[in-house]
This record gives sequence, structure tokens and C-alpha cells, in this order.
Amino acid sequence: MRVSSALLGLALEAAPDAAAAAATVVDHLARDERLLPAVYLARGGRLRCAALRGYWQARDGLPGRAGIMGRTYRTATEIVVPDVSASADYLEANPGVVAEACFPVLAWGLTVGVLNVESRGPLHESDLEYLREFARALGERIDALGGLPTESATQRLLRHVAVMAALQDADAVAHALLNAALDLVPLGSALLARTTGGGGLRPSCAAGPLAPVLRAAELQAIGDWVQDGISCFTVGSPEAPPAANLADLRAAGVETMVAVGLFVQGELLGALVLASSEPAVVDTDDVELLEQLATHGAACLRTAELMGSLRERAESDPLTGLGHHATFHEALAGSHRRPTTAVVVCDIDAFKQLNDTHGHGHGDRVLCGVADAMSAALRRGDRLFRVGGDEFAALLAVESAEQALGAAVRLREAVLEARLGVTVSIGVAVPQAGETDAALLARADRALYSVKAAGRDGVALANDEPLPATPPLG
Repeated sequence: MRVSSALLGLALEAAPDAAAAAATVVDHLARDERLLPAVYLARGGRLRCAALRGYWQARDGLPGRAGIMGRTYRTATEIVVPDVSASADYLEANPGVVAEACFPVLAWGLTVGVLNVESRGPLHESDLEYLREFARALGERIDALGGLPTESATQRLLRHVAVMAALQDADAVAHALLNAALDLVPLGSALLARTTGGGGLRPSCAAGPLAPVLRAAELQAIGDWVQDGISCFTVGSPEAPPAANLADLRAAGVETMVAVGLFVQGELLGALVLASSEPAVVDTDDVELLEQLATHGAACLRTAELMGSLRERAESDPLTGLGHHATFHEALAGSHRRPTTAVVVCDIDAFKQLNDTHGHGHGDRVLCGVADAMSAALRRGDRLFRVGGDEFAALLAVESAEQALGAAVRLREAVLEARLGVTVSIGVAVPQAGETDAALLARADRALYSVKAAGRDGVALANDEPLPATPPLG
């Protein structure tokens, strides 16, 4: 049984909020036994189920990429699927569904949600016109109510907490923490400061118009306020004088400020500072919210830094700190040779004899010395690896074979100038069009062997050998 537009309008006028309006719409649509209606409203970047009828369970928290509803919300366009069995976007929630139609719900010029209707039978054009009217009427009622209700502070905090918990890079966590703080307490500018080895604070990242002022501030004063777990905030009294150690901030234009510490198991990791150039009253509830955010943010920072350290260890040679064999091959495969990436391979001459004569401890010191000398001779963007016992490899961004040869000569000279008591043999290869990584590396190795055969302590550039023939298939 269909409901007239007039009856629907009267029912929606009685709805006190968006959720009640959504329930009114699905109640009226559900009078048609073919239809399984649902209204999803946007909150925190996801679609939340506001009302539905005819389902035992519901999908909720749909991101914009999920299903027909997500696509409708993301594109703000009506989507009709006559046969759900042929749709890759269909998300089954009820047996016996034949068709699905989803309509954007518009209010205040924005897409605030979707009206989604699944049907146990075909949907005709008259059905679609009927459903469009319901979506339009729902949007108008939400518009008249002033839009969707805003998220509570707790909901926003939890949303930011979830975002930070999913991040694995410490810099990404730091920037997410700043964004979250400015969302929760919108003062306009924020600074994240980190503790130094000497117990002071240094700027880590900042945002907003007062970012230069906050970066240049005497951060030890902030540290003194928050070091014992005590937060600091201004109270919107421009006529009152600031504390002596905060006077410079006030003189630089900071009229409103909140500072909270970042602690993990009692250890101060840093401070989170929010600021504005306008006087404002900061509520203690906002300060408490920032304290909770800072507690979680500090834990995420510590975890991300520990994970980064573990990844770095896994990707590095423990003696020299250089990348190892596996990371070299991974870097070579990912270089794409743009610009041309030359391969340099290097052996320390007579290293076994040195180890046998002076011991492995001395040999380790020589290896570290060679690694340091060659690393210092590299240009920015070039990379050095220890790929074996006394074997090193480098990836050099070059424009010509001559430039690659010159860079390799500088590596050899750097080892000689380090006065480590050893020499090195180096082979260089510049990639040819269509050459595989394995073939490129093999040419560099052959160039290295030619240096060894000629008496060691030298550099050789690989010949442009013809590419190996590929046998025909079959």
C-alpha cells in the first residue's frame, strides 16, 4: 500500500530529529510488502544505519567505497540495480532480493545520507518515482531541522583514536594527533614538541597561523608546566598578566593556549600545545578531552617508533647499519631506472688474509671503516649496501656511463683516503634498454672480476654486451 505525499509530509513534520524522520520514512515504505527499506545517515565519514525494516541484522559503518550505498553516497547519484545477482557491488543481507535502488538524501546542499530499498520483485519506473519522493521529502525534513546532529566530543575523540591506532609511521601519527587536537578544540594552531636526550623539548610538527611562533618559542617553559602531568590553559582574561616564563609567548601574539603532556608509563615523550591569537575561554572539559587524546597519541607514537626501529633492524646489516642483500635487491627492483640507475659492486681486496692475520675484530672495524668512507662519498639519493662478508653494492642515479664511472672512482679514492690498510676492486654497469636486473648485476660482477684479474685495486666499467637471447616458447 502506497502512502500519499501529503500524508508523508504530515508524518515527517512531526519527526523531532533526523533519526525519527528516517524511521518515519522506512515505516511508511515498509507498508509495501515487496520493499525492504533502510536509511543510512553520514557520521564521521561513514554511513550509519538510522532505520530499516525487514532485516534480522544490519550492516553499519559503511565507508564510501562499500557497496551500492557507499557508491551512491560518494557520487551523490541515484543507482538502480534491476538484477542484484549481476552486481559486484551488491551486499547481501536478506534472501530473495531481486532488485535494489539507492537514492542520495540531500540537505543543506550536501549529501547527508542515502535511502536504500531492496525489493523482492522488479522495480518499475513508477516505483522509482515513489521512492525518489521519499528521499526528497526526507532531505527536506533534515534540512528544516538544521541538518544532521553533530558528533559528540566523545564520538569525535574515538574516531581520531581509531585513525591513529591504524597508523604505523611515527610522522603520520604526529600529524594525525595535531589534526585531532584541532578538531576537538578548534583554536586554529597547534604544535607537537618532543623531548630531547637532555630533557628539554624540541618542535616536531606544527600547524596553523601561529605555527612559526610556537616553533620559535622557549619550549622549556611549556615543559616546566606539563612535566608532572599537570596541564596548562589560559582563561580568557586579556587584562591579567601571564606567568613570567610564558610572557614571551604572550608577547608574540598568543592570547589563548592549552598545553598537555604526552606520557607513556610515566615517561614524558613531549607536549601538545594549542594556541590562538584571539582571547577565548577554554573549558576544563576540553582540557580533559585533550589529555585523553594525548595519552592515546603518546602510546601510538611509542608503538610506531618501536615498530620503525624493528623494521630498520630487519632491513639493515647489524655491523655497518647499511642495507643488506635482500634490501639491495628490493631497492634495485624498485628503482625503475628513472633516472638511469647504475649498479656498483665492490670487494675488499685480500680481506680473508687480513682477517686471518689480525683477527675478526680488526676485520669488523675495517668493514665499518669502508662502509663509512664510501657512504660519505655518495651523493644525496645514492644508496650503499653490504651484500656479503666483504662485498658492498651501491645504486647510483646517473645520466651517463662516464658519470657512473666517475662516482665509482670516488668510492675507491674515499677508501684509500681513509687509510684503513685495504684497497677495493669495483665493477660498474649502466643498464641497457630492456635489460633485466639480473643481467645488469651480472655485467657489473664481470667488470669486478676483470679488476681482480688485472691485479685488484681498481675500477672497471662493464661493456655494453648484447642482451642474452630468449629461447622461443614451445
